[in-house]
Amino acid sequence: MPFVDEDVFAKMLKGEIKENIFLFSGDDDYLKEHYCNLLTGKTVDESLMFFNFHKYEDDETELETIFADAENLPLMAEKTCLLVRNYPLDSLSAKALTQFEENLRNIPESTVMIFYYGSSTLPSGKNTKWDAVIKVFEKLGTVVKIEHRTPAKTAKLLVSRAKDRGTSIDYDTALYLVSSVGEDLQTILNEFNKVCAYSQGQPVTTAMIDETAVKSVEASVFDISAGIFSGDTDKAYKILNELLRQKIPSSSIIGALASAYVNAYRLKLSYNADKQISDFASAFGYKETKYTFGKIAPFVRKSSVATLRSALGILSEADVKSKSSRISDDILLTELISKLSSLGG
Repeated sequence: MPFVDEDVFAKMLKGEIKENIFLFSGDDDYLKEHYCNLLTGKTVDESLMFFNFHKYEDDETELETIFADAENLPLMAEKTCLLVRNYPLDSLSAKALTQFEENLRNIPESTVMIFYYGSSTLPSGKNTKWDAVIKVFEKLGTVVKIEHRTPAKTAKLLVSRAKDRGTSIDYDTALYLVSSVGEDLQTILNEFNKVCAYSQGQPVTTAMIDETAVKSVEASVFDISAGIFSGDTDKAYKILNELLRQKIPSSSIIGALASAYVNAYRLKLSYNADKQISDFASAFGYKETKYTFGKIAPFVRKSSVATLRSALGILSEADVKSKSSRISDDILLTELISKLSSLGG
């Protein structure tokens, strides 16, 4: 079966599970874990987990042993479930992969076999061996790819959950929280719970979020760029000092700042071509713009293309310095903000 996403798989779980071979992939580990647990729970009765559920971590168990276990019949149940986590299938030789496919094809219908991969163990970039593994699962089972939810979808989730936490949050404020702390749902929920507790029953506001939530490096650095654009260098330095206190590497800060300026440059070119933020977001695949590019849009409009190009040059020089000189991070980054601020519009 081709890739199925969160929505499709959630619908599958509501009915009878007819497939018995699954591969879990994607970049949202929290949601992957959630849906994998739902699948195992639907497959094996909790009271019989000890007998009918078996878990294997990484490559601690040989595949031959795992497939031998797959032949065992379930005890007082219809199904037995095997969960194989992070096994490096892409390291198999062509011959071994062919044998793996044959073994997978021959597992009993009473056995549900799940191969699960955390985002940190998924191969990155072009990987022909991993592509070959995927083709095996597409042929014989279901490939479940759980990606980060869109900001809009996550914001709606927070709005619905706020009541259970004794408070409320409107959609726009929830969207602001998502844009502030990053895409990972587990992190978002952790920060959301913290803000809800801080609100003490009052409606959650953006000020509460700024006061309590730990922002992602990208969001914090974007706020630095917004401070520079607006001429609020005190704000920019304050955020920088907090990042330095958290011991965020200068390379990460410079990289995120460069990304913010590249996007500002793209937005400026879009404006020059009589395009709007929505057109810009669609062209470059941005999921949410209100609390990101909408925040700097007035200042980007006032800036010149030459100024933004100069800023990118300054950022490039700072990147080289961070990798080739012994200058301390605080001096390097303070100097960087000073140079960017001096550009004006």
